[in-house]
Amino acid sequence: MGAPQQAAVSTPGVRGVPCGDDSVFPFRGRIPLAINWFGGGKKKQQQQQDPQEYSIDDLIVLERYEEAGERLRARLKNNPNDLHGHLRLADVYTSLQQFGKAVEEYVYVAEEYAQDGFHDKGIALLSRAMKVAPLDPTLRFKIERLQREKSMEHVRGMALEGLRQAGGLQAGTSALELKKLWHNLVASTVVQHLNGEQLKRLFSAMQLVRFDAGHKIAGEGSPGGFLLLIVIGVVEAFIEDGGRSIMVRTFTSGDVVGDMALFERGVWPAGFRASEPVTALKLTREGLEQCLVGNPDPRGFLETLREQHNDRDVAGTVRSLRTDA
Repeated sequence: MGAPQQAAVSTPGVRGVPCGDDSVFPFRGRIPLAINWFGGGKKKQQQQQDPQEYSIDDLIVLERYEEAGERLRARLKNNPNDLHGHLRLADVYTSLQQFGKAVEEYVYVAEEYAQDGFHDKGIALLSRAMKVAPLDPTLRFKIERLQREKSMEHVRGMALEGLRQAGGLQAGTSALELKKLWHNLVASTVVQHLNGEQLKRLFSAMQLVRFDAGHKIAGEGSPGGFLLLIVIGVVEAFIEDGGRSIMVRTFTSGDVVGDMALFERGVWPAGFRASEPVTALKLTREGLEQCLVGNPDPRGFLETLREQHNDRDVAGTVRSLRTDA
């Protein structure tokens, strides 16, 4: 017979369990691993985290600005239109006291906002840049420019409405092209000196016309019942002398020609032709009467259209040329 087996001692009512059976105690000998999983092991793992795994926000919170700046520059290289990224980079440069670079980022984002019509946001960013670089004289000029552009937004809306009524869309001009027409006119004396209501009144009474290169718009001495506000292209004034064509002067975007012929019921002081494809706004006598009916400031309106005196200057030059000849 074999050696007698020792009986397992158990509490009454509780079945005995062999101590060596791992199938019953699968975690025997692994308790430290469980503690590591649920306890301090995770914290230790975080402490050993690769610095590259930190987000840009983490690096900024940890005041590791050089690394944050490097990561932001790499991101902006692939996505230069990320305005939020440019702003964060500006803040990083400010923390690094690299104020010149910070201002460049603020100005870039401000200009982008302004181009999209968010002038207030652009002005706010330029004001922030002024706090970073209070001695930079260019920032104040940039703010003033954005403020002027903001004030022109209302004028722009009224003017575009007038251009639509001028027949631009019916003449095959899209809304985008109308905006391009406005862009060419915005710096003209007519736009600068008339308010939005007056511009709408003027443009809606005009006709959008186009001339091919070489087209003769008016002949010297011919009666004229219209003026032209040149939008795109170049118009030249010329005279014929002994079979030769002598150029007197050229006109381009924003210039008004034909004012003497319209307002004084006179004649054109020289010949006028398109030296390249031209887009212009044409005002006839009927259109002028429409502009003046109910106009709250007819005198100021007419003075603005006549203030360039281009026809008078051309007439004086023609007299001088013929006298010398």
